[in-house]
Amino acid sequence: MSSQADNLVNLLAWQSLALYLPWMRALITGLLLIPLLDQALKFFVLFRLGSQSVPLGRMGKLQVVQTQIWMARTPRSLNLIVLWTMWILGACALIVVSSLAPSCGWFAGVLVGGSLSHGIESSSRGWICDYVCLRFWPAFNMADVAITVGACGLAGRLILMTKALG
Repeated sequence: MSSQADNLVNLLAWQSLALYLPWMRALITGLLLIPLLDQALKFFVLFRLGSQSVPLGRMGKLQVVQTQIWMARTPRSLNLIVLWTMWILGACALIVVSSLAPSCGWFAGVLVGGSLSHGIESSSRGWICDYVCLRFWPAFNMADVAITVGACGLAGRLILMTKALG
């Protein structure tokens, strides 16, 4: 009897792992890939453009714009310990929420990856390099797109899941 119970527990553990393995893979891939691509692209833009700009026709231009994250714009400047503490708490909360919905792994991964890229850049340079300047939108970069896509995708997926449940 104990052998059958052990087999059932092992089977359930493997099924649970099979369910969460793609979620973890997507989460970790987004967490690593987005900062790597974003920082490489910013290095290329800073190296190639410098203070110059490249026109994008009627849409706008590519130009390096130095910005700060919202926390650095506050009247009382927050230090790096507070920045990274808030990032860790936010990332942990996102990971917990996305673990409840394993199909949200990619969204959580790119959201956390984009915010990690901003944190790394704010810590090392003191500013963020935005480079896409559209006439109808504030300047942005790849990490901003990842954060937006991740947040919208995660919210949309969670809304669809709650509607499906009840």
